[in-house]
Amino acid sequence: MGLSTDQLIMVLNALPDPVFVLTEDGYYAGLYGHSDPAYYHDGHQLVGRSLYDVLPTEVAEWIMQQVALSLEQQRLIKVEYPLSAEQVKGLEDQVGPEGMLWFEGHIQPFPERINGKRAVIWVARNITERKHLAEELLHASQIDPLTGAYNRRKLIEVMEQHFVQFKRYGHPLSFILFDIDHFKQINDQLGHLTGDEILCCLCEVTQELLRQSDLLARFGGEEFVILLPSTPADQAYMTAERIRTTLEHEVARRLGAKKSITVSLGISELKPEDSHYEQLMQRADHALYQAKRNGRNQSIQR
Repeated sequence: MGLSTDQLIMVLNALPDPVFVLTEDGYYAGLYGHSDPAYYHDGHQLVGRSLYDVLPTEVAEWIMQQVALSLEQQRLIKVEYPLSAEQVKGLEDQVGPEGMLWFEGHIQPFPERINGKRAVIWVARNITERKHLAEELLHASQIDPLTGAYNRRKLIEVMEQHFVQFKRYGHPLSFILFDIDHFKQINDQLGHLTGDEILCCLCEVTQELLRQSDLLARFGGEEFVILLPSTPADQAYMTAERIRTTLEHEVARRLGAKKSITVSLGISELKPEDSHYEQLMQRADHALYQAKRNGRNQSIQR
């Protein structure tokens, strides 16, 4: 015994995710499912309207590209995309989730024409929670849990990107490697908890001195790295000196005189003859050790 037409429509409307029927010329020919306002807005008033009438042009154009691709290749297309109710005319006052949402779209050619037009079925699943969780996990994998600075993994990832850009466009990139002078003595005399407090304060103060485009990363232990995009070495040296003198006074001001520190810094800039970004890091490392041999609490450029 099969289902009647009315029962089939009831089944479609009971689906947890919205099912759009979109024609090849950009009209909403039908909409079924998605009754839970915790995940979706009620978009039934969109039926009969053009995508271009209710969506920003660039969004409508992108949707039409996916529709055309599915129809041309006669296969299922899967996409992920952001969309908010504020972007859809007619949904601004509808009950539903707020802010930017993420959807997974499954686009399948419809077997029959609608009013002479080819069409697709577009199932949109709300994946916002999954997307946010993935972003949180990615962020956690790139952050040093103690200081909140980026970790070595993130540093290498960004270094690789900047090295490719440098080889292609020649944009300058400088690298500062620095660590806390006599940090082992600080840990031995004041304890590791105080050492951790100093590391966190160091990152807080350093971050305040950097641009949004700069990257601060914990390289290991008490050793830190700063990447300075679009910055030649002489400007990087000035930044290093500003960091050095500020840390010497500001950490003590924030944490108390007994917790004062000094830092030594090595600075280098990518060179045209560099075949790998590790050469930049090695020069900065040599400069740092030269600063330590010269008495610490200073910046050396190589």
